[in-house]
Amino acid sequence: MVDEGAAVSILKKLLRMETTQNQRRRLQAIAVQILLGIAGLALITFACFQLGFGLARTGFAYVIVISLVSLLGSFSASIVLSIVAAAFLNYFFAAPLHEFRIDIPDDIERIATFLTTSLVVTALVTKVKRSADELRENQAKWVKAERIAHFGWWERDFTTNHVSLSDEVSRIFGVRPVDLPNWHERWLKLIHPEDRARAAEAAAAALVPGGPRYDMEYRLLRPDGTERVVRSQGDVAWNDSGLALRQFGVMQDITELRHAEHELRASETRFRTLVDHASDAFFLYNEDATVLDVNRQACENLGYRRDELIGMTAFDFGPDLTPALLQRIRERLRDGKIVTYDGRHRRKDGTVFPVEVRIRPLWREGQLLAVSLDRDITERKRAEDELRASEERFRTFADYAADAFFLFDDNAAILDVNRQACESLGYSREELIGKHPSDFDVALEEASIERLRERMLGAETVTFETRHKRKDGTSFPVEVRGGQFEQGGRRYLSLARDITERKQAEEALRRSAAYLAEAQRLSHTGTSVYNAGGNLYWSDECYRIWDFDPLQGLPDPDRVWQRIHPDDRDRVREENQRALHEKGEHSVEFRILLYDGAVKYIEATSHPLLSPQGDIDEIVSTHVDVTERRRAQAQAEKLLQLEADLAHMNRLGIMGELTASLAHEILHPIATVRNNARAGMRLLEMSPPDLGEVKGMLGYVVRDADLAKDIVGRIRDHIKKAPPQKEIVDLDEAVDEVIVMVRAAMDRNRVSVRTRLMEHRASVRGDRVQLQQVMLNLILNAMEAMSSVGEGTRELSISTERCQAGGILIAVRDSGPGIEAEHRNRIFEPFYTTKSSGIGMGLSICRSIIDAHGGHLWTDANQPRGAVFRFTLPAVDESLDISSSTCLETLPAAEGRRVPENSNPGLKS
Repeated sequence: MVDEGAAVSILKKLLRMETTQNQRRRLQAIAVQILLGIAGLALITFACFQLGFGLARTGFAYVIVISLVSLLGSFSASIVLSIVAAAFLNYFFAAPLHEFRIDIPDDIERIATFLTTSLVVTALVTKVKRSADELRENQAKWVKAERIAHFGWWERDFTTNHVSLSDEVSRIFGVRPVDLPNWHERWLKLIHPEDRARAAEAAAAALVPGGPRYDMEYRLLRPDGTERVVRSQGDVAWNDSGLALRQFGVMQDITELRHAEHELRASETRFRTLVDHASDAFFLYNEDATVLDVNRQACENLGYRRDELIGMTAFDFGPDLTPALLQRIRERLRDGKIVTYDGRHRRKDGTVFPVEVRIRPLWREGQLLAVSLDRDITERKRAEDELRASEERFRTFADYAADAFFLFDDNAAILDVNRQACESLGYSREELIGKHPSDFDVALEEASIERLRERMLGAETVTFETRHKRKDGTSFPVEVRGGQFEQGGRRYLSLARDITERKQAEEALRRSAAYLAEAQRLSHTGTSVYNAGGNLYWSDECYRIWDFDPLQGLPDPDRVWQRIHPDDRDRVREENQRALHEKGEHSVEFRILLYDGAVKYIEATSHPLLSPQGDIDEIVSTHVDVTERRRAQAQAEKLLQLEADLAHMNRLGIMGELTASLAHEILHPIATVRNNARAGMRLLEMSPPDLGEVKGMLGYVVRDADLAKDIVGRIRDHIKKAPPQKEIVDLDEAVDEVIVMVRAAMDRNRVSVRTRLMEHRASVRGDRVQLQQVMLNLILNAMEAMSSVGEGTRELSISTERCQAGGILIAVRDSGPGIEAEHRNRIFEPFYTTKSSGIGMGLSICRSIIDAHGGHLWTDANQPRGAVFRFTLPAVDESLDISSSTCLETLPAAEGRRVPENSNPGLKS
């Protein structure tokens, strides 16, 4: 909009331009008038001079010319021409001729008379011209005014019965002036049939002396069929006899006026309807706050009828309104301002409610009125209270949230933050408000912030990771999620989450994934996931095991089946179908055949993942490349066989060493059998023979023969090559049998043996021969060690006892020179020996046998001298046939650690 000062300035410029143009046109007209006048004077001068006219006749001719030129309208030009004409008369027609000098007094009088006459005539002509122009202009204005106002005149002469109509009246009736003969009769026909009789009666009544003045409103039907509404008024002129001479009247086309009035009434009706159905109360006050009008809502809000409210003042139902407040409102309204405030209204029943009042000034006939719109804001107040409570709750929630909230304006300045934002950055709320993200974000520069802003302006929610810097200078990783919304302008809400722990977890997860991948690579274990539709996931190691290219995507199930060895394919398929039917975990081992012909052994374990309905959704499977394990197992079997062979050779060697003792053991029962047989024979030779004694002697023979058989059987068991036998073995009995086998060697080497065995049965599960081999090796090693001792006793101690954990501990002690510390940690290694003639396999075989039985063998120094060999074995509860744990608490932390001897008064010797 153009302001008032600019409009006035433009108007002044236009007026100046119009004035300048008028002046220019006026000067041009004057110049033309002067030029024409001078030309006419020159022509008249030439003609009169040639004709010999004198000064008087020439002056008369000049007056005619100047009068004609004066009709052009400029009096100034006429004055100039009169002066020029007087000069011409002096120069051309007064003596002396051709000089501006007059010698004859009568010529001076004639020239003065001419000049006076010329000026008077010119003034009269100019005035008449201007009057005529003004009359024409006024007539034109009147015609224009009639057309604009649709207003014209009419006159009726009763003496001549002639009717005159103005152009506008003719236009209103839709006729031309030439159509006016017999107008009165035709006039009635142009009136609407419903108004015609009433119009004729009004026209006739006006012509009755003392009758009513003619003032009629009726409808016209023009010849073209259009309908107009007119108002016609007229006054009658009477003669002294009381006869009507003529009637003069005016007529106005009020069609648009009536339409406007109709529309106004309809608009007022609509306005009243709208106002009465408005949800706000409307009050119309005068300057003293007296109610002039109200709408329906005002009555409903206050509980009054409309007629009750009209005449009341705003003080009657406005408890907060005071005279001072009313005066301030009145002053602001007089200044043309709108007044808005929150107050209260009091109902007829005395209750009050909050309202929002908005008052607008209304001037009518110079009087100040006030239109007040009063809105019941009970719900709004309640909503505001709820909003404040909600904002307080939101502030509480936001302040106790684990994430930091930042509210930015369009210039990226902080408007508000929550408690977590302050705590995470180390600033107070007042310090943070007004800061820019670059003040505490170490990774964002202005260009990045602008790019983020542009993305959020496109209604995008942006998420990114960055680092925030605390007030103390330290930084930490955060995940930021931001978006924009409108609230009194554009706003941006940002949520920053401290992801230090998540980063650590991600790093740990990456390390874990790397470890898992490395572990799968080292353990040759791959992982896959599949369902009825095919493969869903294969690990890198799985691709490597099956020799598929991961760049080609997940392998097709048919390709996988084709890679399984043909001899194993049907078996694997049957086991998979059985597992799917049972919906349980299963394992299967098979071979796969690679492109290069290589064969791998795969051990696959599958675990189904079931849906809530019990159906199989997916199956997780592990694929272990056990090719090397199978090779190692084959090697291990060979090694076990080799160990068995070595153990057998060791037993044969031991039996070779014990040949003399075994021969003595066997010969002793044979000699006894021989003596008992001979005694029996002598008893049979007696007369009579003593059969009872013979029977007794025969019993001794059988006993000693069985003893010899047992000795031979044990020897055979020790030297035969047979697979290990797992049975329940009584260690006490096994120890006694070994002692019997080596008794002769002990006697030969002057070794005394002492045993401390358990009172109760010391049962273990294992191979009796192998366990006796261990005892035999340890006893022979002890006797050989003690044989090198020249002086002192040679004592061998063998004990069995139960450990606190339930296992059995066996100890073999000697009084020999002992084992040096440098050899103690290596004597169980294969082929390591301290003997000049040994091969170093005896103790290694002993440890292998004890390890295979779930025990442990170690050595330590004996006190006061010698060495002690201990080994543990799991005990067996024969009633349940369940092996207990070994004596872990008695095991040394390292080879060479001394384990104190456990003396138990309950042991037998």
